[in-house]
This record gives sequence, C-alpha cells and structure tokens, in this order.
Amino acid sequence: MSVSDTSRTMVRAAFGGRERNFQLRLGEMSELERLCNAGIGEIMARLATHRFGVNDIWEPIRLGLEGAGSSPVEAQALVMRYHPPNYPIADFLHLASQIVTGAVSGVPEGNADAEGGSDHAPATSPSSSAPEL
Repeated sequence: MSVSDTSRTMVRAAFGGRERNFQLRLGEMSELERLCNAGIGEIMARLATHRFGVNDIWEPIRLGLEGAGSSPVEAQALVMRYHPPNYPIADFLHLASQIVTGAVSGVPEGNADAEGGSDHAPATSPSSSAPEL
C-alpha cells in the first residue's frame, strides 16, 4: 500500500490556540458544496470577493479539520468555540479562503506554513488581518 503525499493540499495554520492541519479531500469538498449550495469554485470566489455566507466561512474550517484527521465531534466543538458573539466571522475569512484555495489550487511549494512541514513561525511577520487564535 502506498502513502499519499498530501503536502500539495494540506494547509497548516493557527486555530484554537495552536497550529493545526486542514485539508479538504473529495468527500469534504462534496459535503462543503452541499452545505453551501454552491460548487467549490463558487465558494472560493465568494470568499475572495467578500460575498460569502456563514457556511462559506465555518464549513471549510470544520471540514478541513476533519479531512486532516480530527474527529467530527472534535472539529465541531472547536469551531463552535469561535462563533459569534465571541469572535466576528471576518476573523476567520482568511483561514477559510486558504483551506478552499489549498484544495482547489494547492499550496505554494516550499511554503512550510501551508504545507505543514514546520512548526516554526514564518520568517516574515504575520498578516495583521489574520487572528492568532
């Protein structure tokens, strides 16, 4: 049996107080499309143009956690902890976009943060728009 190389679609990002892996595999993408009532390309476009719905933000994160190995219960509990009114959903727009874009277009080659190849902080400063949750 061969082991799959997930580095082209695995996103590694801060969420829930630590670095986590996120990945939308085919099953998670199909479920995302069903829950968002749109194709994966449309979801990606809605995130990029700020024409998103609530599910466009939360479902890629939850399903991305599941696709990367979290149990459905663990992923749901973690995502629910960060729902409004505790945090505005826009705080998670960038993460949702990274997860969907990673599934569609892949992650940049050599980007250890995105590929999950390193637990160290990036050499550059983090974006001021991305929360450190």
